[in-house]
Amino acid sequence: MNSTSHSERDLIQCFRGRPQLTRAEIQELTGFSRVTVSHGIKHLLGSDTLIESAGTLSHGGRNASYLSLNENSGYVGIVYFSATSMSVAISNIKGEVLKSTSTSISIEDGPDQIFPQSIALLKESFKGINKSKRLGVIIGVPGPVSHELGKVVSPPIMRGWDKINFHQEFHDIFGLPTYLENDANLLAIAEHRLVYPNEKNLILVKIATGIGSGLILNNQLHRGSNGSAGDIGHIQLDALKGIACRCGHTDCVESFASGWALVEKIRTLGYKVENSKDIAELCRKGDTKILNLVTEASSYIGHALADAVNLLNPSKIVITGSLVDGTDLVLATIKESVYQRAGALATKNLQIETSQLGEDAALLGSAQLGLDQFFYKVSAS
Repeated sequence: MNSTSHSERDLIQCFRGRPQLTRAEIQELTGFSRVTVSHGIKHLLGSDTLIESAGTLSHGGRNASYLSLNENSGYVGIVYFSATSMSVAISNIKGEVLKSTSTSISIEDGPDQIFPQSIALLKESFKGINKSKRLGVIIGVPGPVSHELGKVVSPPIMRGWDKINFHQEFHDIFGLPTYLENDANLLAIAEHRLVYPNEKNLILVKIATGIGSGLILNNQLHRGSNGSAGDIGHIQLDALKGIACRCGHTDCVESFASGWALVEKIRTLGYKVENSKDIAELCRKGDTKILNLVTEASSYIGHALADAVNLLNPSKIVITGSLVDGTDLVLATIKESVYQRAGALATKNLQIETSQLGEDAALLGSAQLGLDQFFYKVSAS
């Protein structure tokens, strides 16, 4: 899409969230002249970006001609790292994930083996797709991100990964623009675009190995001045009484309530657990000791989230992550803490729910961001 003119990009924008349009509807949406719309559509049809089909008879007795995006005209590569897995996928310009593969990893093992593996998997995924149709690559990571540098910055659970310039590495290998994004932001994009498009202010909270959040404010992803907005896991609570956090500080919510902190505590009780998924499984089995620990941890998350509610006044909070999937107590406890601690006006219309998107949420969010960055050319704040 790099060669597409400004007016043609505006024409393409019309199809965001709209499956098909007539020429008259496009002219009304853009405010362009009939000639400008006609010339732009002609070029987009010629480049196979749009396809045209006949519709039903209009009131004037003539067949209505409909235009829609050609889903096969462009593809986005996706590489998503979580603390315990790596997923690689391809999506089309409708935001559909066409093929994906996932493998278990430990992000703490460092990039030496994992990073080359991600390159190899993406190469395999791109096979059969013409290079002219490869739009770009979205990389998702469970850590703080510098979008300008294309690097993770002092990542608590990604030590060693800050030496990787994702933008440069992927561009050198694939010759494509690459965009690095925090995992919680990708999840927030997915929830907002695909489930709650009418919610102007939304907070997505991920509770897994770490704790993070993505912020949608006034319909836009809010990254903050340096990309660190939403780092709710490192809000400090005095009640934790000096517990050390991986970020180097003490009293962080994450130092008590995250998956990695719970793993350490549960191991001292004689359990063999490796990650938050193991804890979730113990919850599903009804282990009382584990359920009590998870409930207590959830209350601390609720305390921090109540402060965020007072500050940002969202209308929707979406809770997701492996610990959430283990027991309903996580959501119930967070709700109780937020409604008790946040102001009455801030919680008047607030709804707190679990995610509806399942395991593909991060890939779907990556696909949406990829379209913004490489196809629709929409920049987020």
